[in-house]
Amino acid sequence: MEYKLFDIETGYYVLCFVAAFVLFFKLHKDGEPPFAVLGYINPSASESAFGRFFEAILFATLGALIGTALTIPTSPAQAIAAGLGWTGLLSATNSSGS
Repeated sequence: MEYKLFDIETGYYVLCFVAAFVLFFKLHKDGEPPFAVLGYINPSASESAFGRFFEAILFATLGALIGTALTIPTSPAQAIAAGLGWTGLLSATNSSGS
């Protein structure tokens, strides 16, 4: 049975989520966090491993919803590109603003 949300297959949301999640942690490892939502709310929370993980989940969830809604992927490759693009876009925006 095929599940759909807003006429987009659920598997594409998952692929977009995974791509955004993986790139989020890769950028953190490289010392270039894409976007720090928790840093604005509670700076000490974003420094902990739990806070960073929660932020990655929040970031990837928003990225999966927004990325798939804007691109409406029709293949797995497009869904992965949407997740990577969401993270890359916010990373470039964040680095140019500082």
